[in-house]
Amino acid sequence: MHRFFVPPESILADRVVLPSAVARQVSRVLRLRSGDQIMVLDDEGWEYSVTLKDVSDSAAAGTVTNKAHGSGEPRSRITLYQGVLKAGKFELVLQKCTELGVAVFVPVVCTRSIPRTRIDGPSEKRADRWRKIVAEAAEQSGRARIPTIGDQLDFRDACDGVQGPAVIPWEEEDRQGLRQAIADLKGSPTPSLSIFIGPEGGFTTEETDLARARAIEPVTLGSRILRAETAAVAAVSAVLYELGDLGG
Repeated sequence: MHRFFVPPESILADRVVLPSAVARQVSRVLRLRSGDQIMVLDDEGWEYSVTLKDVSDSAAAGTVTNKAHGSGEPRSRITLYQGVLKAGKFELVLQKCTELGVAVFVPVVCTRSIPRTRIDGPSEKRADRWRKIVAEAAEQSGRARIPTIGDQLDFRDACDGVQGPAVIPWEEEDRQGLRQAIADLKGSPTPSLSIFIGPEGGFTTEETDLARARAIEPVTLGSRILRAETAAVAAVSAVLYELGDLGG
């Protein structure tokens, strides 16, 4: 069944009026008609089974036949502090880590981040594209909430703003693994963890020292050196598996 996020105000008791962009997708792209079923999500954790009633090229509405809590959200709340990457790689991280269950993304400017991104930050056009990517990934993967994309931060500000347990995978760490670092979270009904992933060139020693001083624990992801976008997916997957949110 096709899934669509809509603003909560589009849902009026037992009737849903789809926003124009969603209505066009329903009618022109998917060619759905009156009587077809869709799933509508309000980004507040609820999902609604809807039978389409009025469908035209620019408008669509339907009747709610069932309302239920969304079942696609993990118990664990993961915040991914991702060192800024070249556009395509950062977008890949957004898409795949949304599918896995990340709740919050924070772009982070690191010492080895590419210069243009360090200075300018994301344009409004690019930020809109990022929001579209995570919304579509959330729809596709059956999630009930769209992840938040925070403002771009300098590495020091990101470290200063972390609340709760946090880890920073680093290729030079060889003493503590990810499983060991998050062991205390396994007993929590709603565990929360921040994960720091570096840019293409990785973190500097000075950055990991700063992170350690802020109680962000360096961990190893194994003996192989991973690309930044691979490290993000690997770390998120490993954490969610260990915490029982990925088939564990």
